[in-house]
Amino acid sequence: MLASSSSSPLRTLGLHERYAVARRCVDSASVVSVAAILQLDSVEQPQCDTNQAFEALRSHLASRIDQVLTQYPLLGYCVQAPRSKSPRWAPIVPTPTSNDILHVAPPICTQQASHVTTTVLSKAILDAQLALPKSTCLHKDALWKVQVSWIQDEQKKGRSCLVVLSTDHVINDGRGTLNLFQMLLRSDSLVQSDSATTPDRTVIPPASDKVFNLRPSITYMLGEAWRELILPKLPLPRNVKARLCPPASWPMSAWTCKDRRHSVAGGNQIVGASWQCKPDLDVILVSSPNLISNIKKLSRTHVDPTARKPATMHSIIHTLALVALFAAVTQSHDSDNSGDSGFQLVLESATPISLRDQAGLTKRRKGKAHVRLPATTGNFVSSYTESYRLTGRESMWAFTHRFGSALASVKGQRLAKQHMGLLGYIPDFDDSMVKHPSEKRDDDQVLPSGAECDRRYLNGWEKFFGERAMSLTPYSSALTVSNLGLVQVSNVSIDAGSDSRWSVEAATWAQSHTPQGEAFNLDVVGFLNTHNSQRTECLSIALSTRPDAFANRSLFSTFKSYLQRLVLLFGADPLPPNQPKPELHNNTSQPSLDLTSDLTFASIALWLTSS
Repeated sequence: MLASSSSSPLRTLGLHERYAVARRCVDSASVVSVAAILQLDSVEQPQCDTNQAFEALRSHLASRIDQVLTQYPLLGYCVQAPRSKSPRWAPIVPTPTSNDILHVAPPICTQQASHVTTTVLSKAILDAQLALPKSTCLHKDALWKVQVSWIQDEQKKGRSCLVVLSTDHVINDGRGTLNLFQMLLRSDSLVQSDSATTPDRTVIPPASDKVFNLRPSITYMLGEAWRELILPKLPLPRNVKARLCPPASWPMSAWTCKDRRHSVAGGNQIVGASWQCKPDLDVILVSSPNLISNIKKLSRTHVDPTARKPATMHSIIHTLALVALFAAVTQSHDSDNSGDSGFQLVLESATPISLRDQAGLTKRRKGKAHVRLPATTGNFVSSYTESYRLTGRESMWAFTHRFGSALASVKGQRLAKQHMGLLGYIPDFDDSMVKHPSEKRDDDQVLPSGAECDRRYLNGWEKFFGERAMSLTPYSSALTVSNLGLVQVSNVSIDAGSDSRWSVEAATWAQSHTPQGEAFNLDVVGFLNTHNSQRTECLSIALSTRPDAFANRSLFSTFKSYLQRLVLLFGADPLPPNQPKPELHNNTSQPSLDLTSDLTFASIALWLTSS
């Protein structure tokens, strides 16, 4: 397929869209994936024709794909001159169809095991994220794929299948991709395009920086420019630079301890070249009849006296992730240090915020009608980042409320937009029209891994993100927690013929981990499972990173284990009323943890590391 050569004006990519293109061109593509395991439910015929049921599902997905291609034109667009300074959108000619998007993959063979669901989801999403940049070209192909496959047991029988949607971040953000996935699974009619009563292929979503005021303040911009652009270039000793800049977040720095009994552990915790290390992804899938309800109920027993309201679900998950990482890092050095009052760990976190449901206008558009944003396609995201100096004495609930209040505040929302607006101030140049001797270059060609390729950077954005990925300090933050809330999948019921229907058993989503930015990605979503008429509350957390880049290569598995245990602990059913203090014990000599008390980072870390 090729881009249209129409002379009609095509808009240039917005900040976040070009951000995705630049990273893809330096071999660190950002892909958003959503996956679900569908179960075949038979009403009267347990031995229904599974081949017929699978074909019915494939046909349903094909029909829905053709519908969304009509309703949301950007799904049929590619990027003209992606490696230039001003890449532009262009419709693909001929228009893509479901034949270009939907693929039937070979059956997935599994063993009967309790962890088979998370294993299947983790591998499928990781494979899809790695495959999309290799199977598509920015300047001529549709930048999204749907894959469906059988899940079979050792006898090659099965009543489950896997559906995976993957989109390049350039055409869709997390919320938009999740909405698109729900559109594909539902059977009701699609809502007409927000942009017009009759869909028009030339009407695509506006760039977010044309709808929202993302311009950073002078103070904010100068601070970031000093830290990111000026200070690293100054010919100063490392210790002098450290004094001129705020403390770096782990993993760029290790923990410190003021107690003289312990040595100060300093320095970068990244020992491998992140861009050479393979990404890994694991899915934590926790479920119980009252999992999410119990976490919310627990938060209501620790109401912030100043805000007079309980902490949000996102704030709790964010804090549990920081506590789990705090414990994992301390355990990798010396587990006794986690409770030391002098122990300190600097952790920076990021929280992407969806702007899709917000109505916003820049000052230039003041007085005009509000822009109606579509349910899917386009990038409408801001990012709230903050750095925390954490000690063992930190109160878990006080920290949670502090974070939640800052995130929801007017100032926090403004800073999140300004952080995204910083992309507009990356030093830029354009060498896309310059061809070096004996060099054949495709517009979509990425930089070869490991090459000394400064001359191959064709614009300033590629140079900025490429050099960050190849530097000794590729990660500016410890983790990002992206929470899409509760996804409605309990109402999915796809006709499979012979009085059988497909329903969702499990779902998850994840963004691909890139070799620069945050050390860990956490992608969260909740859903209700009503399979077999039993209501179960489920929470999915997809964790991704590059384990071989860390000094402690088992850190990823330790972090995952700690976080999973904390989610289970906080979501557990309370003990009967006749026991005044709800405590959790395991079968070992591990100390109890009183969830009604004012927990500290040290007490939780001790509980995690003592088993």
